[in-house]
Amino acid sequence: MLGTAAPAAAPAPVLVAADLPARMPSPLGLGALAGELSVLLRNGDTDPVRHEAALDGLVRAARGDRELAARVLEPLIPQWPGYWPALIAAACGRSRARPARQTTRESPPLSLFIDGRSAELIPRLIQQPPPGLLATPSTVDGHVDPARALSLLRQADNDGWQPSAGDLTQALMRLPREVDPAVHTAAARLASPAGRRFAAWLSTGVTEPRTWIEEVDKTAYLPSLRVAMLDPVGLPSELGDARTASERSAFTWHMPPLALWPMVTPSHREIAAAHLQPYVAIALDRQDPGTGFLYGLAAADGPVGPATAATMMYALANRRENVRLAAGDALTALASRPDWDSSGVGVELGILASSDRVVLRRTLQPLTEALKAGAHDAVWQIASAALPDLLAAKPRPGLPELLRLAADAARAGRHTAVPAGLAALTDKPGRSQLTTAARKLAEALGPWSATQGGPIHRSPV
Repeated sequence: MLGTAAPAAAPAPVLVAADLPARMPSPLGLGALAGELSVLLRNGDTDPVRHEAALDGLVRAARGDRELAARVLEPLIPQWPGYWPALIAAACGRSRARPARQTTRESPPLSLFIDGRSAELIPRLIQQPPPGLLATPSTVDGHVDPARALSLLRQADNDGWQPSAGDLTQALMRLPREVDPAVHTAAARLASPAGRRFAAWLSTGVTEPRTWIEEVDKTAYLPSLRVAMLDPVGLPSELGDARTASERSAFTWHMPPLALWPMVTPSHREIAAAHLQPYVAIALDRQDPGTGFLYGLAAADGPVGPATAATMMYALANRRENVRLAAGDALTALASRPDWDSSGVGVELGILASSDRVVLRRTLQPLTEALKAGAHDAVWQIASAALPDLLAAKPRPGLPELLRLAADAARAGRHTAVPAGLAALTDKPGRSQLTTAARKLAEALGPWSATQGGPIHRSPV
């Protein structure tokens, strides 16, 4: 009547394509190294980029003016034992007591591997610092530059030095999934043991290991858990885990620095997730796993598997809001990958929430944020995969909201597949929140597909 047009519907948010990973910061001079180390010693070793930059900086310091390095770095050495004080002292040409390596069946393999790489570097820094670390990444997601690794190994052939075992293994695990054929050809001419292993690895690489989920019964400390398992066949021995599911989920008050783990295997997200998942599950209601591991998983490459799905699910349901929101950000980043599929996360949500092992309501906030960011396909995959189990179980808080969220995701992504159990709910009489939300989802999905057997039947109410 007033001659104005009706407001246009707001366009659905569009998911931004994943950016290329940023380059690592420039190598650290002595002053910058002292600053980075002071932050690391004060806040803990929880930043993988700072961890790698500091290791590289210590090698550079050890190959430079030792006396100058001592004047700048020695004041940083605190009065307690640890790998970092021992590394700093070694870069200055001095020996310092360091902790013995505790190798028990209860110790996390990736923590032992990271500590072992530091331990083997200490005597080398004192006696004969290497020209560089093979495993120093070139990008913040942890990938090494194959051409740089090749250059160092050629230097090893010419000068007669060899990289340490842990540094070589770490470098191999950080190679990108696709390497320039010219590097393959040049690597075949390397003569040293490390060079031959590098060339063989380029030819064969790592066969993606099998991962699966096992149920662990309720203990005195924790409810029953779903624990990701990892088949060690084909992996370097340091990166396997021979412990049983019960042993891997044994309760402990100590939470290892999970943020460092994804950068150990940046081309194999599922390997890192299999190591992370028991700790993320244990941390659901009791401990703080931090958020750095989520950014690492989102940045990593490799196929999706049950370990990644379970890790993401337990993070989305963590009692700490900052962890849940970081999980939503990680989901958004993963959804921008062309090979990502969130259905496994939804299956885990259905299993865990329908058996009251996670709080369904907690997952709504991060999923809503992911939907706002444009990850409507990922949110739909999670919701549609979770709903069959949730609709078959007793109604629970958060289920109507999940149905409404699924409806929004279905409209944005134009999805039409109807989750099992939805038709029975839409036909129930009454106007409860649950049935109303179910009908809204049914309307968003449109007509039944041919496989579902005909049109939606409306309740007379």
